[in-house]
Amino acid sequence: MQQGDLIYIPQDVLLFDRNNSYIEKTERPTVGVFIKEIPVGSSWMGGNYIVYARGREAAVAMRNTYPIGESAHVG
Repeated sequence: MQQGDLIYIPQDVLLFDRNNSYIEKTERPTVGVFIKEIPVGSSWMGGNYIVYARGREAAVAMRNTYPIGESAHVG
């Protein structure tokens, strides 16, 4: 995925800030903008995408997201 790609976040997915503090759980499917990937094992936030969704930057687990468009699912 590349920065700026759209990403689908299903209902009932947890969003966190960069300090790993809970922000919210999505009440309905949400579209976000991909910012960057934090690979598994690279840091304590590994296995997450940083996205812009619901009016803020948030971390979301890769396994809980799907690309919109021609990109292949990476998580």
